[in-house]
Amino acid sequence: MVVPRSDWPAARTVHLPGGCRARNGFDQTVILEPSVASGKQLTLQIPHYHDLFPSLAKVGLEPIGCDFVSHPHEAQGIVPPNWMPFYPSFSTPWPCIEEADNWTFIGQAGWANKNHALWDIARRISHQVRVCTWRLREVSQSYKDQLHAQVARGDFKVGGRFKDAFTWHGYLSMQGFFLDACVLRDYLAEFYSMYACPEPEVLRGKQVTSMGGLCKVLDKIKNPNGVTTELKDAIAEGGWLNLLGKYRDLVVHCVPLARADHSIMALNTEFSLQGGHSLAAVSLPLPDDPGSISKSRSAGKHLKALEDELSLFVEASRGSSPSTDGLQYAYASLGRLMKLVQSFRDSSPLAPEIPRLTQDDIIGEFTVVKA
Repeated sequence: MVVPRSDWPAARTVHLPGGCRARNGFDQTVILEPSVASGKQLTLQIPHYHDLFPSLAKVGLEPIGCDFVSHPHEAQGIVPPNWMPFYPSFSTPWPCIEEADNWTFIGQAGWANKNHALWDIARRISHQVRVCTWRLREVSQSYKDQLHAQVARGDFKVGGRFKDAFTWHGYLSMQGFFLDACVLRDYLAEFYSMYACPEPEVLRGKQVTSMGGLCKVLDKIKNPNGVTTELKDAIAEGGWLNLLGKYRDLVVHCVPLARADHSIMALNTEFSLQGGHSLAAVSLPLPDDPGSISKSRSAGKHLKALEDELSLFVEASRGSSPSTDGLQYAYASLGRLMKLVQSFRDSSPLAPEIPRLTQDDIIGEFTVVKA
């Protein structure tokens, strides 16, 4: 096994859109996967450890996130990979990890100050941020598996449509993301009702535990603060949180995502790189209007005739494709959720408090061993 260098603390696998990968060991070489159509393996050379992400951006690649391997156990699969979604527009490019920690520390402050309600909701938000972070990796990994299968079988052709077992896995992973993203949404609604609402009297002592319940309250607020305005815009018709909720409602109340519309086929596509090369990629499209599909199915239109159902498969292989890619949508939605999580954090009645061990916390003896 290659030993980490002091100036190169981790090997990294960068997750890219479409199931592509950029692998960097403990040296200057970055390998792009999959190989190009000619069979040539594309590589980059980076002078320093911190040049990886800028170098990928220069050739036209926008990372989704990264697996860091800095310990033999990670390389051997004994512990999960150290996965972090990458958002360069934030003050730190790793906001998911930062916010998960910040809300853990808010929970610690609640515990230390005997505010058990704050401790409970903050710990749940912290947990759910980590869950959504991992759900994004599952979507990215399902794309990678799908792309590998297409290339390895020799089935890859730009513009080709297909459906196989990996397609089902991909849509299943996206369903998991939608469900857990909306659990986080509802936890935030509960936190808002407890600490962020500028006019608590509109709640009339009611406990809000979902965004649907909070929607009934927001319009009653006469003088909204910043976080209220941000939330109202997000849940309004056409808002990003409204659309996320419609995807969640579609798979929970109506139909599995892979059969939600005629757009059940995956697509072979490519990413053009600087220098004239391109990387093979895949796309799992989402239905453009999940709300209309839910309404149609609620009205029983999908039961009209078997021929209508079968015609959707024909249209899927010949018609136009929806414009929304599942992985990129999940990535963008998680970024928006992190901005909302940051905004809500400012409404906490207690500042984050990092746990500290004192002699009173230690029972018996303990030993620190460097692995």
